[in-house]
Amino acid sequence: MAARPILWVDLRTTLSEPDLCSSLPKAFSAQRLRHLPNLLRAVQSWRPWAVCFEYDLPDARGLAALAEVKGHDSSLPIVMLTEQHALTQQAKSMANWAFRRCVWDYLVKPVSVRHLCNCLTNIDKAGPPRERPAMPVASVAIPILPGKPYAVGTLAPAVSYVASNYPEKLRLATAAKLCDLSPFQFSRNFKKEHGFTFRDFVVRVRIQRAAELMKQSAVSITEAAFVVGFNDLSYFARMFRRQLGVCPSHYRTESEPSQLPLFPPEPPRKR
Repeated sequence: MAARPILWVDLRTTLSEPDLCSSLPKAFSAQRLRHLPNLLRAVQSWRPWAVCFEYDLPDARGLAALAEVKGHDSSLPIVMLTEQHALTQQAKSMANWAFRRCVWDYLVKPVSVRHLCNCLTNIDKAGPPRERPAMPVASVAIPILPGKPYAVGTLAPAVSYVASNYPEKLRLATAAKLCDLSPFQFSRNFKKEHGFTFRDFVVRVRIQRAAELMKQSAVSITEAAFVVGFNDLSYFARMFRRQLGVCPSHYRTESEPSQLPLFPPEPPRKR
């Protein structure tokens, strides 16, 4: 088998050992790149099997370069390597950023050459990159039940706001403003129409999307939680069980996943 071409984008500020790029075995043919202006040209001419972005601690310019490559070719597998962040929250934010942009894997250094090779070999086992779709993380389908006032009424912008921004911090005041309502009016109307609060709706959307990711892709439970906007794993597990009736680990093993209705059917009215 011919060596797999790897484009290694070396964005380290401190060139210290071990040098992972130079340590790759002959099964991979790595071309190192340190100049970002030549990045897309290198991707087009080299046609790599995968791209590895190696950072110390990523800066805005380095992250923008990764996003640009992913935007240029969404099917191209990208492996991201960074140093360990000192703050746990920063580490969560970086992992969230990486997986929302559909990176193939996010590795925290120090990383052994064997671990890196296993990661790259798994790309090989998954099939040619251009035949494998990227993990869909940017959008979520929100079912709209017939006859609901929000489908054409004043609450529709809030539903769209959540559907488009669910991984981010969502504010009730923003949703209310989009609907031309005060926060009090919006909260009252939302609860009246749907039987639960706007905050509960946000949790439902996030849990639904996490469940989809866990069934349709290889992301871990932790990754799924961070990607959809949860920063507390115990809270995520508690909400997951409350919404779907099972814990996240059990859900992954079910052959027939439970369905989470974002808007439960209304009880029959008494005549």
